[in-house]
Amino acid sequence: MLDLPVIQMVRESDLATVVVLCILAVMSIGCWGIIIVKFFFFRKNQKANARYFRKFEKITHFVDLKPLCESSGDSALKRLTEEVLIEASKFSNFVSYDSIQHRASLLEDTIQRSIEGIRLDENRHLNFLGMSANISPFFGLLGTVWGIMTAFFQIGQHGSADLTVVAPGIAMALITTVAGLVVAIPASGAYNIFVSRTGENEIAYYNFGSRLLSLFKRGDLLALEEVAG
Repeated sequence: MLDLPVIQMVRESDLATVVVLCILAVMSIGCWGIIIVKFFFFRKNQKANARYFRKFEKITHFVDLKPLCESSGDSALKRLTEEVLIEASKFSNFVSYDSIQHRASLLEDTIQRSIEGIRLDENRHLNFLGMSANISPFFGLLGTVWGIMTAFFQIGQHGSADLTVVAPGIAMALITTVAGLVVAIPASGAYNIFVSRTGENEIAYYNFGSRLLSLFKRGDLLALEEVAG
């Protein structure tokens, strides 16, 4: 059976080093779990939003949004549209020039609340990635410092600074630094990628919300023009 030097060093490590390595292992498993889940979540969400938006571009009247939602699959854009429709359904059928701005303002508030809710869902568990990226190197450094202290203690015990006495302890100490970096590098990279993606999505959601608001205002104006005519 292949016995790698790293495995051998872990076997010969003291309790403190093993505890640090176990903590880092748990953090690594958690980070990779979140990375995989978020990767598929964002890919699925992007495809669903793209399908919904292609259908939305064909809509010319606000009243056509309800059938669109009923015939579409789940997506963030559909969720945003549904919340706007729920708010709009509470309005009176009577429209006046004085009420247009107030009605639009209420929908703007609804759009903002909806986008904030969607953003919270997209950001869920990302804090763990950010935390792991920040603290895992410190756990690695803690294990390294502890290992070096142990190595120096063994030097004093043996009364010799010979390489055969110092090298094994230093090598075992440095393994925690390597483990900390192994956790931090993918966690930091994934965190930055996902945060960037949520920022881009937020801009897209506000642009879509602006389109919804335009449809609603256009409908109110058409209603007023029909009455005036």
